[in-house]
Amino acid sequence: MSWYPLGHGDSSLLNEKVFQELAKKYNKKPAQIILRWHVDMGFIVIPGSKNPIHIKDNFDIFDFQLDENDMKEIAKINKQKRYYIRTEEQLKKFAEFTPHFEVA
Repeated sequence: MSWYPLGHGDSSLLNEKVFQELAKKYNKKPAQIILRWHVDMGFIVIPGSKNPIHIKDNFDIFDFQLDENDMKEIAKINKQKRYYIRTEEQLKKFAEFTPHFEVA
């Protein structure tokens, strides 16, 4: 499962040369390339956004597939950085979370 697959919008991640090049190759945005990589790796992807345009873009990743060479180039990236680090406090909050739904 990929939490924060776009690194909270980390510009150094989104501006990686390989994502820029692949975005041009597939006529997509770098964020879409990253999300597609996660999907092609077999991960469940959970991007978050409040921006309607970004939300639409996040869904617009199923009309292309990265090829083997693309996947190898992306695999070379290693920023030694995690964007989601679970703490015991967060785990407790998740376990106790109850969604509130609007009543019509």
